[in-house]
Amino acid sequence: MENCCFKLLIRKCVRLNTRRRRYCCGYLYILCCASALLILLINLQSFKWQTNVSDQDKDRPQHCDQTIIRKHYMYNERPEQLFAREPIRPSFSYELPNENFCSSIKPHAVIFVVSKSTNFGARNAIRRTWGNLKHVNFIQEFAHLRLKLLFFIDIDESHLLSIELEQSIYNDIVQVRLPQHYTLSTYRDMAILDWTETFCSQALMTIKTDDDIFLNIFLLANLLNNITTNIIINQSEIECKHMSSFDSLAIIYGVKFKNAPVIRYTNNPKLDRARYIVTDDEYPCTYYPDYMSGFGYIINRNARLKLLCAFFRHEKLFHMSDAYVTGILPEYMNIRRQSLSFKISFETKDNCDLFFHKPKAYACASSLHYQYEQSSSITEIDIFQTFNIYWKRLYANRLIYKNRIRYLY
Repeated sequence: MENCCFKLLIRKCVRLNTRRRRYCCGYLYILCCASALLILLINLQSFKWQTNVSDQDKDRPQHCDQTIIRKHYMYNERPEQLFAREPIRPSFSYELPNENFCSSIKPHAVIFVVSKSTNFGARNAIRRTWGNLKHVNFIQEFAHLRLKLLFFIDIDESHLLSIELEQSIYNDIVQVRLPQHYTLSTYRDMAILDWTETFCSQALMTIKTDDDIFLNIFLLANLLNNITTNIIINQSEIECKHMSSFDSLAIIYGVKFKNAPVIRYTNNPKLDRARYIVTDDEYPCTYYPDYMSGFGYIINRNARLKLLCAFFRHEKLFHMSDAYVTGILPEYMNIRRQSLSFKISFETKDNCDLFFHKPKAYACASSLHYQYEQSSSITEIDIFQTFNIYWKRLYANRLIYKNRIRYLY
């Protein structure tokens, strides 16, 4: 655009008489010098800013180990010292506790699907596809598995009655009151663990995902079948002050992110990525500890107890919930993070139907994952049709998952 303007001015100058041409050329010279100076200043500022960022990166620790986390978040106390403290946080308050959900069956695992009050279409699509757990038990090898699914829903005052009605029909909803704070997602994910331990403590595993994620429930069943038959999990009531003795039994399973860089800035604050920006006070290192994708991580009971003990006893939370729950706290408490050789898909251009052709395809962010934020016109029919396409693919291949799969890296 600038080149076109310059060319146009030059053409006009050429057409002028000698005297006027001299003035015009002088004007062009000044304009060119000013433009060059402006570009130079912008580049210098950018270089200075990048140098400052680079210098800050050099001053930061690369990775936050147990010592750094202890000093930054935990009053410089070791886990056993922290666990000896009295809780400083109040208990969670549940609007719809669904306290009898596990009274008739002691599940091996509870799958929590995080959902917004307004997303009835997504919940119903899940109930009719991968969330219909009877399909798992129809496979002989998984017939003994006791799995339960719950939707963990936010509080929206304008939808309280409709959620109560939905709960009376399906009996698969929990609602918790959370503080309206930027760490809300962290409170929510810890509330999932708290509900499990409060109302379903016999559950060996807690699994977390979202209502716009399509899970390969047959691959998950294969994994849970393997875990529950090979892993020792303490099922007795344990006080927090005795939790340190269970380090080797506390495990989180998932698709692991390694050396994930912390985002310190963005060129466009309007982008969704802006919510991932982290200050040095919030997290002091260049990279996160290894943590799990939130598409479907699995926490065993020993890890669940340790995470809750720490959460209720320290003040400084972190708003990136997946990094906090499956990375920062486990790094501090020596909770093992077991990486699974499963595949997840989270790119906007990815096709979940094609994705589930792949071996060990575990979780796919459906197109709804991105459309929810861009459009309010998505209908329940659209959602179900989308999920049903993926479901037909998975269900047709369900029997390949009955054989034991090598799932660990």
